Amino acid sequence: MNQPTREEFEAFKQEIRQEVRQLKEQRTEEMKAINVNVASADVTTRLDELEQNQKALFDVMVKTVEDNVKDLRDDLKQDISNVQTVQSGHSKFFEEHGKRLAHIETAMATKEDITALKGDMSAMEARIIETVKQLLQQKPGELTQQ
Repeated sequence: MNQPTREEFEAFKQEIRQEVRQLKEQRTEEMKAINVNVASADVTTRLDELEQNQKALFDVMVKTVEDNVKDLRDDLKQDISNVQTVQSGHSKFFEEHGKRLAHIETAMATKEDITALKGDMSAMEARIIETVKQLLQQKPGELTQQ
């Protein structure tokens, strides 16, 4: 076997290093993932049916909500009407009560009226007492004569 010379060995070593460097630098282009949606006819048909069912269900739900809102609106109108009727009755009652109060206030005695009545009652009481005293002082035969 022939042994390589030192120069040949160095040249070979240099060549190997060069190839290793080229392999390190060499890059392959990355492949991007490709998403291919392939659906069979039966899958597409099934998806269309589901979409139609979903639309039908949505329409039913919307109709139900609309009906409920209409019922609630009608109930609310009726309740408001009932409240207005009751309120109208209360208004009439308070009007009549106000008229009665106004009449009572004009017919009520004032403080001066009560003071005058007390004075009149005191005078009557004094006269009654005086009359009773006179009657008690009279003799039994004199009472029948008057």
